[in-house]
Amino acid sequence: MNKKLLFILIGLMIGALVLSGCSAATGEKSPGEPAQGEGTQGNVEGNYPVTFTDSLGREIVVENRPDKVISLSPAITEILFAIGAGEQVVGVTDYCEYPAEALEKPKVGGFEDPNVELIIESEPDLIFVAAGIQEEMAQSFEGYGIKVIALDAETVEQVLHNIRLAGLATGNGEKATALVEEMDRRITRVKETVAKASHRPTVFFEVWDDPLMTAGPGSFIDDLIKVAGGESIAYDAAERFALFSLEVLLERDPEFY
Repeated sequence: MNKKLLFILIGLMIGALVLSGCSAATGEKSPGEPAQGEGTQGNVEGNYPVTFTDSLGREIVVENRPDKVISLSPAITEILFAIGAGEQVVGVTDYCEYPAEALEKPKVGGFEDPNVELIIESEPDLIFVAAGIQEEMAQSFEGYGIKVIALDAETVEQVLHNIRLAGLATGNGEKATALVEEMDRRITRVKETVAKASHRPTVFFEVWDDPLMTAGPGSFIDDLIKVAGGESIAYDAAERFALFSLEVLLERDPEFY
């Protein structure tokens, strides 16, 4: 991906403020917090076991702080490093390019075709997968007795929720909570600023360049663009992450690419 999860959540928010030319007061709401019954408190480091519900609706119990974690999703890899779990990561996909530290981690194959044998040989305590897309993988690895957490997000709110869950599972709850609260402050300011704006610029988000892919309706990126005050030109994309015609891109001529 040419734009990264955390860069979007912070950079686009700041960009919206600059475009609007004004600022607003900070809100107090803290989204992304597990709903009652969804998880134990993650603010105390090393407070195990922890129990919560992942994006597949499964109850997950993590008995101890995982020393060896594998991420099979670039977005989740970014989250893990952002919350201070980078040292626990012992494997990532070939597509996990951000942050730079992720490039130094052992590669365990592709996003859709990871090297199962290599992953099992790594003896991970915990594997993170993308819910829905990698649901069968989750079941496969669980068959080997490996703990698997599936995360997915269609909205910015769900991204923040996933950050909290990742912190809870890896013993980095305090850092995860601090990150979510900082993002929330930015998002609140942007929402208040955008509400005063008279123009919503058109945006195209490039997920991949060859073939050209974008984020469509139902993706957290599409939701983020709306939160930041923009309108995606991929409003008619058939999937959350879909191929996009270069001809249509040129025809719709977005203000931001």
